[in-house]
Amino acid sequence: MKRKLAKALAVAILTFISASGNGADLNAFVEFNKNGTIDWGTGVVEARGIGVPETYTYHTKPQAQNEEILSEAISKAGHNLLETIVSLRINSHSRVIDVVENFPSVMTQLREMTQKAPEIEKLRKYQYDGSVEVWSRMNLRGGFSQLILPPEIRQIESIKQVFSPDSSLKARNHPRSSEIFTGMVVDARGIQAVPALAPRILNENLEEVYGPAYVSREFAVQHGIVRYETDLLRAKFHLRVSDNPLIVRALKSLWPGRCDFVISNADAARLRSASEHLLFMRECKVIIVLDPM
Repeated sequence: MKRKLAKALAVAILTFISASGNGADLNAFVEFNKNGTIDWGTGVVEARGIGVPETYTYHTKPQAQNEEILSEAISKAGHNLLETIVSLRINSHSRVIDVVENFPSVMTQLREMTQKAPEIEKLRKYQYDGSVEVWSRMNLRGGFSQLILPPEIRQIESIKQVFSPDSSLKARNHPRSSEIFTGMVVDARGIQAVPALAPRILNENLEEVYGPAYVSREFAVQHGIVRYETDLLRAKFHLRVSDNPLIVRALKSLWPGRCDFVISNADAARLRSASEHLLFMRECKVIIVLDPM
């Protein structure tokens, strides 16, 4: 009961902070590119486009010309959105650009997605010289993830536990252990790590203990294989990892990719200690905490 009350209080405090001023920006894990941003926490990419009139005039321009300038800005935002997306890291050895170079049809689909991406109308700006600045937004979850995530991430059927005849008696005599974790938080600050769509978590023997081999494609497409945060407290109390997450420290990231994380053999053993942990891994209930970029 005390733990639930403490969790509820922490969630309320974090919600208040996020809703006040720039609290959400302080906690967001955002990567900035030339004409776009990647929010690795929410899985959203945004890009800017600017439409410029052919000549500057003090006089009011015809409606048709205004529409042409706005259309040009939106088109450029879509182009910059595509450029930002193809730069995304998929894993330690590939980016989206590597996929589209090998499969031109993927580039065609991505171009269609970015050109149809909605404009963020509240960010539209009209400048004194007649130019217009707009921002477009695209979600990395859903169709994009289905298209880009590696094919080895497959649909995993629901995990069914097999009970022996005396299992119910054992369950009554041995209550559920607090070591049955509902998610995992990896503290990867201070090791020069970077985010990717499909990172891996390894033990000290470089054996994968979480990553594409453990997740179900259904959840990976809907929620992402991991969520990235910059605040450890916020991560611990995030609904994604529920009530009792396993908190581990990343010892290092593997170079040159820097998006695979090594944890201790002891922490890896705790993760593997119960079959119940396969459920939260299958459902991608993992958060990685990184330094702000």
